[in-house]
Amino acid sequence: MFPKYRWRDSPVEDGSARELADALELPLPLARVLAARGHTSPDQAAAFLAPNLQAHLGHPDGFPGAAEAAERLWAAVRAGRRIVVYGDFDADGVAAAAVMVSSLKRFGGRVSVFLPHRDPEGYGLTLAALERCRREQGGWPDLLVTVDCGITSINEVEHLNAAGVEVILTDHHEPGTVLPHAAVIVNPRVGASPGAEHLCGAGVAFKVIHAMAELGKRRNWYPGEPFCGELLAPVGVATVADVVPLTGENRLLVSAALRSWERYAGAGLRALLARASAQTVRDMDAALFGFVLGPRLNAAGRMGSAMDAYELLATCDRQRATELAARLEGFNGERRGVEARMLAAARHQCGLDSPQGLGDLAAVVVGGDGPHAGATGWHPGVLGIVAARLSEAAARPAAVVAFDETGAGRGSVRAGEGYHALKALAAAGDALTGFGGHERAAGFQVRAGGFAQFRQRFCEACADQARTADGGPCLMVDGWLTPESLSVAFLAAQQRLAPFGYGNPIPRWGLRGVSLERAQPVGNSGEHLQLAFDVGAGRSVRGVWFRHGAMSEAVRAAGGRMDVVFEMRRNDFGGEASVEMRICDLAPTVAEKEVRGRLKKSS
Repeated sequence: MFPKYRWRDSPVEDGSARELADALELPLPLARVLAARGHTSPDQAAAFLAPNLQAHLGHPDGFPGAAEAAERLWAAVRAGRRIVVYGDFDADGVAAAAVMVSSLKRFGGRVSVFLPHRDPEGYGLTLAALERCRREQGGWPDLLVTVDCGITSINEVEHLNAAGVEVILTDHHEPGTVLPHAAVIVNPRVGASPGAEHLCGAGVAFKVIHAMAELGKRRNWYPGEPFCGELLAPVGVATVADVVPLTGENRLLVSAALRSWERYAGAGLRALLARASAQTVRDMDAALFGFVLGPRLNAAGRMGSAMDAYELLATCDRQRATELAARLEGFNGERRGVEARMLAAARHQCGLDSPQGLGDLAAVVVGGDGPHAGATGWHPGVLGIVAARLSEAAARPAAVVAFDETGAGRGSVRAGEGYHALKALAAAGDALTGFGGHERAAGFQVRAGGFAQFRQRFCEACADQARTADGGPCLMVDGWLTPESLSVAFLAAQQRLAPFGYGNPIPRWGLRGVSLERAQPVGNSGEHLQLAFDVGAGRSVRGVWFRHGAMSEAVRAAGGRMDVVFEMRRNDFGGEASVEMRICDLAPTVAEKEVRGRLKKSS
């Protein structure tokens, strides 16, 4: 039912917000958002509103391991040693590989790329993938540099060391208590300065290449033209797609990628955007990176080979780019079909669609037989997406597992605000053979026969986190608006805070006491809910509550006046700009609740 969340007003000191509003010529509600997110002085807020890569990007020599990696990579390039860049199969790993390989080639390196297969080799450095790498490369390389992986691969790095391979690890995932014995480790999690601590894998690769460029310039090793611009688009897409905070240097990189798109975006990303029918968008924004380009790059590694996505990012041939974009679009369509089937099965398994719902369960934990079960098997490449859908629908963490023939399983976790996926997995560590990832998203392996224990421990850990967070899932409301603020002019002012994403979400606004005019399911199968509200003065505003079409009857039955929390979006349908609500949650207005309560008691 609804409301799904406890609503909490974003805390802010009104005096500083008014000072920002006056100094920056911003509507007061937006100034309050800036102040609540830590931008309390006019100078600090002005820098946030006008991100400048050249002025604010940290020098790479101050980034942990970057300067030493640059020295070793230049030594390998100048000596003509054979280099392999070992990436990953998601959008971040593929983009990081493209950044590293294309740059090393520009510097004159003998370099090739290797990407593991999701199934059966698995994430990161694995012995199976390394053996295939050795075979396909015609022997071990002189130097292997990882991107977006390797920080927990202690045994695999020892294996490479024993084979005489020099190893440089570039990664951004959480390290374990013991680090691998690599020649160099470049990872923001081992001491990056504030602002650079949340770079994704492609962002870390960008730092290494920046360090190489600076070193090459100082020593006259690279006389060519600067080429930073060509790297920005893949780094920007990877940063948004990997759901790292859009603050600090991530914000700088994504902002620069969006501004430089027309000049520097490569043939592959342009073809992919065109193929996705998004070429008619009015402006490039981070949502296109996260919801259009990122999923299609990911789809290659989920449903086929990540090398297709890598080649798309690497090619300069427009015809080849068009062919690869069509292939990725096909993978994405296949992924959607598999996702829909698995999501329906997962919702049924956990009771999400039953009248009883999830009850007091602190997390959703589901599992199914993997690819060995044939057409009905749970595809390992879609586990993370299904977990994200379940987490969003249930407003709590979700873990999805695909079992192999032995009963062991590979799983993926997604967790929303107020939860820490890795800590919850650590609490269930006795049932696991490994895990890794981020605060919001992680992968894990369940030992054979350990699923029931994992489910219990994971749910207990999530319950503890919810209690620590004071009562379960919360929805932060950035401010309460009057109907007059629902304007295109206010939207334009809001856009000054972009790019939006994790860490800098699009503001969530509240509106009190609006009258419901209409609630009807929309979409191919009625999965979404379209609403219309009378906001006063004879004005109606439309809204969409995605993936809540099944709640149409309940919303209509509630009727009366409602409070609504929403994101404000621009709608250009029919060539005329208007404001539309992207609904986050609904609740009967407080006065309406009280009246209904009295009526219920009197009956």
